[in-house]
Amino acid sequence: FFLATVPAGTQLYHGTSQKESIKGMEWLAFEPEHALIFARPRGRGPPGRGPPPGEGDGDSDGERKMGSPPPPALHRKRDRQQPLFIPNSEEPSEEPTQPGYLHTYTPLHPLTLLYIDGMSAGKTSNGTLDTQDMLLLNLSLPSHSPMGGEFERARRLCNLSSTLWQRKIDGVLRMEGGFEIILCDFERDLEVKDVMPVVNSGRGGGGGMGRGMGGMKYLKAITDRYHGIGGGRVVLNYEKFVSVFGYTGLELWKNDVVSDTPQPRLQHVSPTQLQEIKSAVTEMILTREENDKDGRNWQQVADMAVKRYSAPLHYLNTDEAVRSSKEDFGDYLFMLLRPFIDYTSRNTTLETARCVSQIVPPLPLPPSSAPSLAHTALHTVTREVCSALLSALDITTLSLSRSLAATSPPPSHALDLIDTLVSYLQWTSWKDCGPCADDEVCLVPIWPMGTLEDHRSPRCTREGEVGSGYWG
Repeated sequence: FFLATVPAGTQLYHGTSQKESIKGMEWLAFEPEHALIFARPRGRGPPGRGPPPGEGDGDSDGERKMGSPPPPALHRKRDRQQPLFIPNSEEPSEEPTQPGYLHTYTPLHPLTLLYIDGMSAGKTSNGTLDTQDMLLLNLSLPSHSPMGGEFERARRLCNLSSTLWQRKIDGVLRMEGGFEIILCDFERDLEVKDVMPVVNSGRGGGGGMGRGMGGMKYLKAITDRYHGIGGGRVVLNYEKFVSVFGYTGLELWKNDVVSDTPQPRLQHVSPTQLQEIKSAVTEMILTREENDKDGRNWQQVADMAVKRYSAPLHYLNTDEAVRSSKEDFGDYLFMLLRPFIDYTSRNTTLETARCVSQIVPPLPLPPSSAPSLAHTALHTVTREVCSALLSALDITTLSLSRSLAATSPPPSHALDLIDTLVSYLQWTSWKDCGPCADDEVCLVPIWPMGTLEDHRSPRCTREGEVGSGYWG
């Protein structure tokens, strides 16, 4: 959980069936392509998806004010590599008599939001809603609640904002197929800039995503934000945040999530432990003014560590040539770590400290105040990287000094250190697709899209190749 700020004047978008400006609680998107999905007449949904959110038979008026896509109605079995939506040829041919509307708003003042990290707007059975339903809200919903219980979830989050959190936040920032804001009071916080009718032109591609989810432009809008929302549209406070991973003794990893890597859930965390974490979130929100002082952008520090060591670790982990020659292996490590080693007076402690502090400042010593969670975490991880690399170098150097066969493979323990480190880090940079063609995107599972194979090995994907199944 992070505190986030959206600057005044930032353009935000809302798709709806109504022309009138929104009152009260609703959803906002950062990208117009995201909001356009919902800019459609009442009773007409995306291809193969039924009516717009909350407008089916039997939904309450409140449920009609929804801004998140419903769970995919098709292809519910995991990892089915099929298009998510019915091709245009199978859609009804009649055009609606009324348009939908794309609203553009700007905040009248900086919006203070609670950012719930992860795929927290994904209506899935994989634990994406655990931090909201189990931790913040203690919310139990029927399995077939309209829209996955989104309206009730949002209503309760805004109720927390106005009661326990003393109106210190204006809403909640979450992610699904695009970043979104649940804003608790549109009329109070926003200025209407534009209301544009949207009609179905009949264009937008054929099968696959097609017109149903905005096609390739929508996919591009999502994947362009892999490394951040961009443009200074959201500023996070990295100095003080709350993470479940900062607590010891929690059972996070024994669960029913199906993935190629372990995924955390809160289903086995005790109510007492959940309340402790919720109290920390509340304390962070209520002391927001104290936390707003200028601090270090720890995301940039993390990015610097990845930038320096991602490619070298990938090379040492995967290149067969360097892994078969102890001399080449040792030379590469030597050049990588050369700035940190005084060969006239070897000192492992000093070498590790030099390596770490090149990326992360040293941790403060008592009686100074305790370091932030971000500082501690980055220092710990960077120390793991530096220690493993320095140890691998020492093992290889010792082996070279004892053998004339420089072309033999590096010692197995040195290779194991690198491989174990790569497995521990699991940096997303190692799953990057590389450059894709203009009509492709590097696709990873983003609710409601993606397959198990997309998570295991992301690839450049065309619009009609997008499948589903990863999210259950």
